[in-house]
Amino acid sequence: MQEHPHYQDIVLVGGGHSHAMLLQKWAQNPLPGVRLTLVSPQVLGAYSRMLPGMVAGHYSFSDIHIDLPRLCRAAGARFIQACAHQIDPENNRVSLLGRPDLEFDLLSLDVGATPSRAITGSELAIPVKPVGHFHHHWQQLKQQIQTVHQPVRLGVVGGGAGGCELAMAMSWALEEPVYSGRVEIHLISTGNKLPPEYPLLARRLVARELSRLKVHVHRNWRVTEITHRGVHGDEGQFLPMDKVMLCTEAAAPPWLAESGLALDQNGFVQVDEYLRTNHPFIFAAGDVASLVNTPIPKSAAHALAQGHTLYRNLRASLLEQPLTRYRPRRDLLNLLTCGGQRAVANHSGIAAAASALWHWKDLRDRKFIARFRALPSGTSQPRSKSLQKLLRPALHGLSQRNSHSVAGVRSNGCGAKVSADILHRALAGPPHQQSALLIDDAAVIKLPAGKLLVQSSDQLRAPVADPWLFGRLAALHALSNLFASRAQPVTAQALVTLPLSAPELIARDLQQLLDGAVRELNQHNCVLSGGHTAEGAELQLGLTVSGIADPQQLLNKSDMRAGDCLILTKPLGIGTLFAAEGQGRARGRWLQQALEVMLQSNASAAEIFAHNNASALTGITGFGLLGHLLEMLQWRDGNHPVSPARSSGQYEPKLGASLFADALPLLPGATYCAERGLFSSLHRHNTRAYNALQNPAAWQTEPHLPLLVDPQTCGGLLASVPAVHAESCISSLHAAGCRHAAVIGFVDELPAGRDPQASPPQPVYLARSGDWKKMAQRYTEMIS
Repeated sequence: MQEHPHYQDIVLVGGGHSHAMLLQKWAQNPLPGVRLTLVSPQVLGAYSRMLPGMVAGHYSFSDIHIDLPRLCRAAGARFIQACAHQIDPENNRVSLLGRPDLEFDLLSLDVGATPSRAITGSELAIPVKPVGHFHHHWQQLKQQIQTVHQPVRLGVVGGGAGGCELAMAMSWALEEPVYSGRVEIHLISTGNKLPPEYPLLARRLVARELSRLKVHVHRNWRVTEITHRGVHGDEGQFLPMDKVMLCTEAAAPPWLAESGLALDQNGFVQVDEYLRTNHPFIFAAGDVASLVNTPIPKSAAHALAQGHTLYRNLRASLLEQPLTRYRPRRDLLNLLTCGGQRAVANHSGIAAAASALWHWKDLRDRKFIARFRALPSGTSQPRSKSLQKLLRPALHGLSQRNSHSVAGVRSNGCGAKVSADILHRALAGPPHQQSALLIDDAAVIKLPAGKLLVQSSDQLRAPVADPWLFGRLAALHALSNLFASRAQPVTAQALVTLPLSAPELIARDLQQLLDGAVRELNQHNCVLSGGHTAEGAELQLGLTVSGIADPQQLLNKSDMRAGDCLILTKPLGIGTLFAAEGQGRARGRWLQQALEVMLQSNASAAEIFAHNNASALTGITGFGLLGHLLEMLQWRDGNHPVSPARSSGQYEPKLGASLFADALPLLPGATYCAERGLFSSLHRHNTRAYNALQNPAAWQTEPHLPLLVDPQTCGGLLASVPAVHAESCISSLHAAGCRHAAVIGFVDELPAGRDPQASPPQPVYLARSGDWKKMAQRYTEMIS
């Protein structure tokens, strides 16, 4: 929940070094009243100084990356995973691929640069950036060299410091095949000096290290074309190559050409000494920025230093204080890694090469990354009294926008509604909707003859800070119950609670939220027919969805048959992962994979189950897998159902289930979080379902047990399918994109002849996985 009303939006586009430094400083000293948003296509930001060490094998992939969602949580900022492709300075908007524009009051660009692709055929080479893409191909290439013992020639195009480091790192990682002569590493440079920006003594030391690592250096060799066979030079030369790495001079993102920003001759954004562009409310830093008066080389050191200046100037712009000039240092110490644990140091014309220099650099780099991982999960105020005094105006923060404040006592009841002008603006943004079944704005639905009306309601607190993404998740979560009943969604009514903010920011959030919800509703021919909005402590969205169904096609959750296979379509672990995220202990890649699963609609899976003669179907949501399975079995703990069941009166349970607990599909990171007790608040209540287990003691120490009752948002479907159809059902689900779908158990018959007055038996047995096809045949034979 936010502590202060928001009045201004700062949007950071790109997760580069400058923005990472800005977010770190913001986490230590936030500015109340300002909402910070980071937009990045990746959830991990690579620290480029450690890239050669990762290629050489000294660091793992995670060792050199900053977890951007976690950093944003520490800074109290929103994280939006998206790719920017246009800027509209006139209307203060940044366009994002595949989603609505994002409005801003201040904008900062730190989108980095990539190796130039001006060479013909460069699409056949592997660029060193983005790092995630390069790492994937490098791992595949190493595996291929290790398994296929054939001669391989690898080329690195680009003779700068980065190209030299990359060539030596590759040689060190492939030490045995390189020294045996089976693998050759070639470094191709346009000029004669390697690296060209280094003085003579440093270049000699680098040349010696390249020779020691058996790197073949080609100077004054301008590559004009890359083919599948190798590289061609401007003087007719040809070098045969099996794979080429691209580490050429930096190139600016091409979409900046249409941004309306002033650019230099190479396409980079021109900034003044305050890091401002030609629009005073748009800043730029890092490799994408080009200082007009004092050109500097593109490096991590300069980008990090600019992050400090950017932090001060963004705050000063909102507080109407003087800006700080960025003064680049000219006497920076350069350290160039040399494959193994050696480095060449260069400072003011003095150079040296030694192992001690690498170890010193390694210590500095690891400490730098550790600073981001040590940040608390929430924002904190400065502890130093002197620092508090120095930043007293900043600590006060912003308390109004356009001379209006929204702080103080707020209205309750209908007086808490969002104003009409904000609603009109927000409703003008979402995609167009129409329905032949909707008669008027009061959501009067005309039911076709012989059809039933099916309704379901769900309300969620925002599990993510991105309102557009939250709108999509809330819509899919609400629609899932209709899919499980095989009803066709028709209309939806929304109940929206928006955090207290300036009217302009409320309008932005509402438009993003509704756009996301309508996107998913439109995918399923469902119309948002109305709703209600109000202000509150945090962002919430509730949806009541109505659908129509043929009585003969409805699937009941409690019509299971003994001998059926239990099939689950999505992995478990959403509850524990987002509980860990709330404490700042989840990894960005885990959340990214969880969201990919959550955004998958259950509509196609429900149809596949129906075509495979499923006898019962339900969605896995807040009560967890075990709770919803017990609903299907209609099991009661004493006089009460474990979860609210529709049945009433006396009930004699006849069916049970065997679950392959160790074969349950789980999200990456779920067991890690579960083993550390990172559970949602509902988890404790769901553990009551353990009373239905026959053998919980055997699983007490394993993480599978708590994940059985882990509450799911946008969870999968659980179906009871005849064993003869199970294999084709799984194949169809996989083909439809439900790649985690699996048989997780069977429906059993409980022993007959029990005392009606006795407590019902525990119906669920946790089994070890085996060959489910053979077990299905055995169950079928037993029942027949």
